[in-house]
Amino acid sequence: MAAVAQQPWAVASQDRSRPAVMDARARRSRLLDHPLLHDVRTDRLERILDGIAVKQVERGTQLNTPEVTPGLMYLVLSGRLRAYQVTADGHELLLELIPEGGFDGLLSVAGKRGHFTEADEESLVASLALPTLERLISLEPRVAMNLLRLIVERMEGREDHLEAVVLHDPTQQLARQLLALGETLGRKRGTRLALTPRITHQMLADMLGVRRETVTLHLGRLTDLGAVAVEKGKLILDPRILEKIVGDPDYARRHEQDHVRPVTDG
Repeated sequence: MAAVAQQPWAVASQDRSRPAVMDARARRSRLLDHPLLHDVRTDRLERILDGIAVKQVERGTQLNTPEVTPGLMYLVLSGRLRAYQVTADGHELLLELIPEGGFDGLLSVAGKRGHFTEADEESLVASLALPTLERLISLEPRVAMNLLRLIVERMEGREDHLEAVVLHDPTQQLARQLLALGETLGRKRGTRLALTPRITHQMLADMLGVRRETVTLHLGRLTDLGAVAVEKGKLILDPRILEKIVGDPDYARRHEQDHVRPVTDG
């Protein structure tokens, strides 16, 4: 796991965000493209939508911390966020990568202790305080249904992550985590999935709570089994083989070649 050089909440005061340069119509259009606001009646919500802050944030900008409550709920309009916790010994445990169309900060906006959230790349985000979210739901009940759907998808992803962590075999752990990433970040290429953001060995190690070298070794094993390929530094997944590896502890042993070849980050 990657060591955190300084206390993350010390970075939160460094505001590296700026209001997005767009007119009201363009801002409203970007908001309505987010799954939280799909199929809503805009005539009911125009005044609220025009009051929602939309900003461009640089990579590394901290958006929420466990110490700040209530915080804000963030909608990812473009780019990607990362959610993580910091262990007692100062290491970062990556919880989730949140792509365009995702959200974060629901615990924080409700006044509960959440986690650290920062921009994993330059991103466009909208921020909602609890009163704004409550008004949206009060005026347009479909927002509540959309939020429920997003929460269910988020919970499903977290359960996939937990399943990967509790598997005893590191190859199965890694295969399960890659399947979970494929569901949220993957782009179809025939029968395979391409992880369009570049996922490094260190990021996978931080998700699983293992050493980077462990990921490198077992990613090489998955490559030998045909479950993973690397093209231009990006991981290409074969979900069918990954699912077999996760479901059958002996699959890798029966099918692997005589050697395990490490895969570099490219």
